[in-house]
Amino acid sequence: MQGLTPEEVLRLLRSIIPDELTRGRGSRVPPETTGITADSRLDEAPLRADSLDRLNLASALNRLFSLHETGVEDRLLAVRRIGDMAELIADASAHTSGLVFTTSGSTGDPQPHHHPWPALAQEGEALAALLAGHGRVIPWLPVHHVYGFMVGIALPRALGCEVAAGPEDPARLLREQRPDDLIATVPARWRYLHDAGHRFAGGTGISSTAPLEPETHKGLLRAGLQGLAELYGATETGGVGVRWDPADDYTLLPHWHRDADGNLRRTLPDGTARAAPSIDRLAWRDERTFRPTGRVDEVVQIGGVNVAPSHVARRIETHEQVAEAAVRPHGEGSRRRLKAFIVPATPGADPTELRQGLEAWLWENLPAVERPTRLTFGSELPRNSMGKLQDWD
Repeated sequence: MQGLTPEEVLRLLRSIIPDELTRGRGSRVPPETTGITADSRLDEAPLRADSLDRLNLASALNRLFSLHETGVEDRLLAVRRIGDMAELIADASAHTSGLVFTTSGSTGDPQPHHHPWPALAQEGEALAALLAGHGRVIPWLPVHHVYGFMVGIALPRALGCEVAAGPEDPARLLREQRPDDLIATVPARWRYLHDAGHRFAGGTGISSTAPLEPETHKGLLRAGLQGLAELYGATETGGVGVRWDPADDYTLLPHWHRDADGNLRRTLPDGTARAAPSIDRLAWRDERTFRPTGRVDEVVQIGGVNVAPSHVARRIETHEQVAEAAVRPHGEGSRRRLKAFIVPATPGADPTELRQGLEAWLWENLPAVERPTRLTFGSELPRNSMGKLQDWD
C-alpha cells in the first residue's frame, strides 16, 4: 500500500467530515451528512460549511493524510466539491509517508500517531490471511480511526473484495447481507444486533475497541454468523492480536513478537523492529498468546472509545455551579458508562434545579462517551480513611 485511490479517500471523507464539523461547531451536524457523495459540496446543504468550518476541516485532513509533506495542503481551502477533494488527496497520498491517526480527546489532549504506508499494508495483509474467502466487507464504523481504516480500507484492498458503505440503519444492513460478507463493527453495535434478535445469512464478524461480552458473542453465532473475531490493538500500535472466542487468549499477528523483557515489538516489512508503547498490562500464556489485564493508565473504554474519568471530571468542574467533581465508570462491557459525584459550588442549592441544569449542560457540552448517566450530590467528595478518593453507591 502506497497511497490511496479516490474511492478510498471518499470513504474516509464521508467518515471524517461529519465528525470534524460536529467537533468545530460544538453541536451534532444533521444526520443527512452521512450521505456525502462525490458531488456533495461543502458550501451547500446539508453540510453548509462556513470559512471557519473549512479551515478546521482542512487542518484535520492535513494531519490525517500528512499533506504538509507535499505542499498541497493550502489547496484544500479552495476546494468545495467533495469528489475534487478526494482526487486532490489521492494524488498527494502517493507522495506521502503514511497516515496519522489521533487518539480520542476524551483522554486529554488528542495525540497523533504516524503509521507508514508499509505498516498499514502489512496489517491489511495479516488480517486478509486470517479472513480470506470473503467477497465483501461491510464496515459499520468510522473509517478515519485506526481500527476502522484497517478493516474498512486496508483489509478490503488486501482481499481484493467489494466494500459496502456501512449503513446507519442496521435493518437495511441485514436485508442486504450476503453469506460471504465480513461485517466489521464495535461491541456496542454487536450487542444492539444481538438484543434486537437479528438473523444473519452466514458471513463472519470482526469486533474491536473493547472486549465483547461472551453471551453476546455466543448469541450472534446462534443467529447465523459463521465466526466472530475480536481484534486487539490501539491507535498507538494498530492491530496486535486476534481471538475467536472471548474465553481464549489473543494470538499475536505475525509481525508482532514478545521480546526478552516481555514487551511487545513489531517487525516492519523492511526487517527493522521497534518497541510498542505500553498501553495495557499483558499476561502471557506463552510467547505468542496473551490476555490484557488492565490499562497502565486510568483510561476506561466507553462505547469503544478510551476515556479518562479525571479528564471528564475537570471538564465538569468548569460549570459555574460545580465546586468539585469525581467521575468513575459503572456497568460492564458494552453497557459501561460513567457516573459523577458532584459537590455544589453553593451549599444548600436546590438539588432538583441543580440536577436539571447540570444534566442539560452535560448534554450540550460533552460527547456521549464522556456524559455521566448517574449523578450523585454531596457536600464533599467520598474519600477513605487515607484521604484517597473512593467509589460511592
